[in-house]
Amino acid sequence: MTCSRKGRGGKLKVGFNDKAITEAKKYFGYFALVCNQAMDTFTALENYRLREKIEELFAVQKGRLDGARPRTWYPDNLRGRQFTQFVSLGYHCFLTKKIKEVQAKLRKKEPGKTKSLIKLEKKLENWLAQRSLAQILDWFDCIETTKVQTVMSSYRWSTESVARDRLFLKYLGVDIK
Repeated sequence: MTCSRKGRGGKLKVGFNDKAITEAKKYFGYFALVCNQAMDTFTALENYRLREKIEELFAVQKGRLDGARPRTWYPDNLRGRQFTQFVSLGYHCFLTKKIKEVQAKLRKKEPGKTKSLIKLEKKLENWLAQRSLAQILDWFDCIETTKVQTVMSSYRWSTESVARDRLFLKYLGVDIK
C-alpha cells in the first residue's frame, strides 16, 4: 500500500504498490506432484527437491566443461562419464535419504531396548549429527581389514566406535558377517 497527501493537510490518498504486488505474486501459486508411492505432502516435496538438486548439480558439472576441454578422446567416453556422474548423484541423494531415516529411527523411543543399546544409539545419533555425508563416507573408506596394534590404534579404533559403526550399517540395511 502507498499513502500520500496532496498539499498541506490535504486529503489522504491510499493506493496499491503495483510493483511490490507483482513481485509477491510471482511466488504464489499451486503445484501438483504426481508420484507412484503414497506419501505425505512434505515427504513428496522433499523428494522432489532432492531430484531437483540432482539435476542442478549435474548441470553444474556439465557446465564446467564449457570453457575447458574434456579429458576424453571420444564423445562416447564423455557421455559415459556424464552418465556415471548422474548415477552417482542419484546414489548421493539416496544415501542422504537413508541416513535421515536412520536418524529418525534413532530419535524414536521404542520399548524393550537395553540400556547399552540406548547408549550406543545416542552415540550414533551424536556422531551422525556432527558429520556431513562426505565425512561419513570418508570414515568408511576402507579397502581391507587391517590389524593395528599400537597405542594410537586403541585410541582411534576403540570397541565403542566399531560397535557404533556396526549399528549404523545394520540400520542402513547393510548385512555384516
